[in-house]
Amino acid sequence: MDFANFLLEKKLLLLGNFVLNSGKVSPYYLDMRSLPSYVYFNDIVNKAVDVLSTMDFDMTVGVATGGVPLASFIACRMGKLTGYVRPEKKGHGTNRLVEGIVEGKQVLVVDDVSTTGGSLVSAVNKVRENGGKVDKALVIVDREEGAKEKLKEAGVSLVSLFTIQDILESLLSSSKLKEGERKAIQEYLQGNLR
Repeated sequence: MDFANFLLEKKLLLLGNFVLNSGKVSPYYLDMRSLPSYVYFNDIVNKAVDVLSTMDFDMTVGVATGGVPLASFIACRMGKLTGYVRPEKKGHGTNRLVEGIVEGKQVLVVDDVSTTGGSLVSAVNKVRENGGKVDKALVIVDREEGAKEKLKEAGVSLVSLFTIQDILESLLSSSKLKEGERKAIQEYLQGNLR
């Protein structure tokens, strides 16, 4: 089964009208947080390992919470170190934002989805503030809404296993969409993606 149809079948990709954090209305919603609950996640990890096999890094650092499972699995499969970045300090214990020793390490920042790139750039900055070196970030899906460009400004290349355009175009060629869904996706692809 291809990734797009898997997402649709498992309701990890929902079609309709969804208001995003930015206030923008989207004809789809990606719920990638549940992906590790399915055996198919192993295929995603394998694809990530294949893509990363020629890249140089010492450690994966997941963006909490969506990037933590993928970063952990990649590190385990590739014999790398791992850690994660919190969105905010807990207010107790060590009060760290970055868990794991990143100082002096070449770090790959990992998240599940990129949209505008804000959380990825924030994670990159936190790793750098703790002495880590970052020039690459990996996501499962790039929503193609500015993350690649924002990361490039920060000196980081974005690697995505899939783009939302690839996923939506794959769905358009399937028979699983209702006519209204098909039309909304076509309009979205024509008007919103670069």
